[in-house]
Amino acid sequence: MKRTLMYLAVALLFVFTVAGSARADYSFSSCNPYLASSGETWSFNADGGAASTLGLNDWGSPGVGAGEVPYGESTAAIGFEIQFTGGGTIDPGQITVGDGAGCVGSTGGGTTMCADGSATPWTVVFNPSNPDTIEFFDPSGTLTNGTYYFVNVFFDGATPTGFTGEWITPEPGTLTLLGSGLLGLIGFARRRRS
Repeated sequence: MKRTLMYLAVALLFVFTVAGSARADYSFSSCNPYLASSGETWSFNADGGAASTLGLNDWGSPGVGAGEVPYGESTAAIGFEIQFTGGGTIDPGQITVGDGAGCVGSTGGGTTMCADGSATPWTVVFNPSNPDTIEFFDPSGTLTNGTYYFVNVFFDGATPTGFTGEWITPEPGTLTLLGSGLLGLIGFARRRRS
């Protein structure tokens, strides 16, 4: 029994190690104001902080107040992270505005990310000591191919000139590998008994 438990622990460690490498995150970057990928257009509003954007510069897909775009990658996304370059910092106050705006997707909506007309924004992870980076995570499911979404990020000060980031995907092989490993261990334990 002790040996079987040891094999089980080793198998679980193997399963989660292999499953971790099964991710297919989608990376992107741009040193230009615009990036279009798989039908998604992401752009900076370089209007110098006009009154129409509450005095703040912003970035978004498809752009603040410009509707939604379809998610174009083949593997579903459960998260989205982005780092901006070339000046400007993310305004933390706009995250509070976005969290309470019910996914309105406008300049009054603040920093937020929402999918398919949901009134629940994705969870925001923001570290004030690293104010050029922000992450969003879907608290209720995944963003699948063809599902519409929008994301807005507002800056306090200058507008950045570039960005890098990635769509974060789930680990689809985890449950399959775990099930296979457990079945193998059960078979091994039965053979040892007989």
